[in-house]
Amino acid sequence: MKKIFFILTILASIFAACNKSVVPVVKSQFQEQSSELIIDWTNVQLRLIRNTTGVTHPAYSRHFSYTGIAIYESLVHGDNKKISIAPLLNGSVHLPAPPSANHVYFPISANAAFASMFRFFYSAKEANLQIIDSIEQAYKTRYTNEIGSNFDVDRSIQYGKDIAAAVIELSKQDGASNASIPYTPLGVGYWEATPPAFGVPAVPGWGNNRTILPGSISNTTPAAPLAFSKDAGTPFYNMVKEVYDVSQSLTDEQKIIANFWDDLPNGKYISAFGHWFNILKQILQNENTSLMKGADAYLRLGITMNESTISCWKSKYTFHQLRPITYIRKYMGNAGWNSFIGTPAHPEYLAAHATISSSAAYALESVFGKNYLFADHTYESIGMPVRNYNSIEAAGLEAGMSRLYGGIHYRQSIDAGKICGNKVGENVKTILRTDK
Repeated sequence: MKKIFFILTILASIFAACNKSVVPVVKSQFQEQSSELIIDWTNVQLRLIRNTTGVTHPAYSRHFSYTGIAIYESLVHGDNKKISIAPLLNGSVHLPAPPSANHVYFPISANAAFASMFRFFYSAKEANLQIIDSIEQAYKTRYTNEIGSNFDVDRSIQYGKDIAAAVIELSKQDGASNASIPYTPLGVGYWEATPPAFGVPAVPGWGNNRTILPGSISNTTPAAPLAFSKDAGTPFYNMVKEVYDVSQSLTDEQKIIANFWDDLPNGKYISAFGHWFNILKQILQNENTSLMKGADAYLRLGITMNESTISCWKSKYTFHQLRPITYIRKYMGNAGWNSFIGTPAHPEYLAAHATISSSAAYALESVFGKNYLFADHTYESIGMPVRNYNSIEAAGLEAGMSRLYGGIHYRQSIDAGKICGNKVGENVKTILRTDK
């Protein structure tokens, strides 16, 4: 694990030289703090995802979004330019006030909040808990050494734990635990279980989850997909035929793109949500972003992706569109055809990667601006090449198109997903006000 014990900062030296009876003003806490805490905990979370089994892919949207709320709220009272988002949230949440703002060191609170949230989401394996304990203790030691006796460490830690506990209770109210509702196939022309596993449909009730922000998915329902037809030459047939034709002449670049954005959380990949948070992590590193700005970006990315996932799943189980592999095998006479990447066990329309990635790109561009050039190293550690982009939006568009190259989505679904994701991003940007 990355070494996180560092030489005391200039700020800490100044504190040490001051009269110990004088408490520094609150705003000084963030003047020397980069997003290193967020970067290191994000690295831990991605490691925990790789270690975790038995979690449905959409569920990771909740892990990131609720963690983002806890981290932001554990820091917000240390920044006199930001406001709590508690009044904006759906549901009943009672966030504790800091016991005394001048005695709480909020980065220690955020460290404790990270640890509490991850213990809640990733406690199934003892090894995960050991990882969490290790980084929590390392940052506690570091911060305690930096601040000396100027702040109350124990009260700061308890405050972070209390914030996390309140957010965890909020998360339990959103309906996700009831998302695996029974599903009855609708018959010919609609979604059916796909090879090779022919698994049950993933969380049919996820679209019924309560959103984190009221109004975040308003006006995001897409138009109905093309009407099903078995007949050659019809719009539906031609839409499927494009997927088949692309599969027969995949270029090396298209294969690389399909694999790079596969993101199935299977021990190799880190989920679609983890991929975008790794992109955020890389931007925070490149920009040496301040801690509060990093927390705000983490918050926005998590909530936006959570809401876009709910909107997408609502469409999936409204329209029940069948997957390319079903149509190509049953109606195009290619019984042995397979998609380049695995076909997920849920209806085709909307394309989840297109929806989620467009919303993620929108969220990140709302913080870091358009035309932000960056290199994505997400899967470099497993031998995949680095991907270079002229903008964050370009990465989102490529993620969507990767599903056409992978043979699991139609272009219409990808295009509609982009529109939906952008609209969710726009809604969240309008609703989620964090500046005073």
